[in-house]
Amino acid sequence: MSSIVCSKLRVVFAVALCLIAVASVRVLAEDREDWQEPDRVMADLQLTPGQAVADVGCGYGYFTFRMASAVGDGGQVYAVDISDDALKAVAEQARNSGITNIQPVRSEPTDTKLGDASVNAALFCDVLHHVPETDRLPLVTDVVRALRPGGYLYIIDWRKSRDIPFDPYEILIPHEDLVTLGESAGCTFDAEFHYLKYQVFLRFRKPPAE
Repeated sequence: MSSIVCSKLRVVFAVALCLIAVASVRVLAEDREDWQEPDRVMADLQLTPGQAVADVGCGYGYFTFRMASAVGDGGQVYAVDISDDALKAVAEQARNSGITNIQPVRSEPTDTKLGDASVNAALFCDVLHHVPETDRLPLVTDVVRALRPGGYLYIIDWRKSRDIPFDPYEILIPHEDLVTLGESAGCTFDAEFHYLKYQVFLRFRKPPAE
């Protein structure tokens, strides 16, 4: 495939993500701080100072900056996204805030560009339903490749239910399919957190080194 075609596909994919994100925000009139419960989520990510972590599909950094605070100056957050605009915004905010432990990473749809066994934990938040079905397992598998043995993969995504005010409903991923994604990528499903109003919150662990 030529570089021109690849570039066009990336643009189309990025535009589609933006349109879908706008649709989801439009139907949720509540403040995100209320339904996302970011402080509680961060506590359950159990990040510690000095860790290297990845926010995959970071967007404009809703969790990126919280993760940077959790791992501290001795840690590293890889802000991974296919959108140049999003990464530019994250880099600019980090620079303006004097935050030095965030590294923007320009990814491809199924290639995060993260090094092998380079991170202790990785988070997908409201990302996977944007990804074409055929690309989901390759993307999650690539993230698991980047996890260190014993590292954790966290998936937060919209609950597939007619009670969830999300449009279009059809793109949402059933709970059991999210579990299958993590397990098929090589992790063990080991915890679920049930307090988020509109989302599922799953934790997977990459097998420890023998």
